Amino acid sequence: MSKHQAIEAVFEDGVFRPLAEVKLPEHQRVSIVITVQDDLPAQLLAMVAENGGSFAFLTAHAEDLYSPDDGEAV
Repeated sequence: MSKHQAIEAVFEDGVFRPLAEVKLPEHQRVSIVITVQDDLPAQLLAMVAENGGSFAFLTAHAEDLYSPDDGEAV
């Protein structure tokens, strides 16, 4: 029987330490899938990129791909 439960843990001194209580019998064998979390949340990274000028080219007229001289309007 396979039951899946996602928990967060910290890896310290060669051991995974759960950040919340895990209800398992002692010596229960488990399989672990490791997903490394970013130190910064995606929303914060997006805010930094936007406010840091990473997307300034989107409003720069020199960066426009098309201009009125390119042909007929679509």
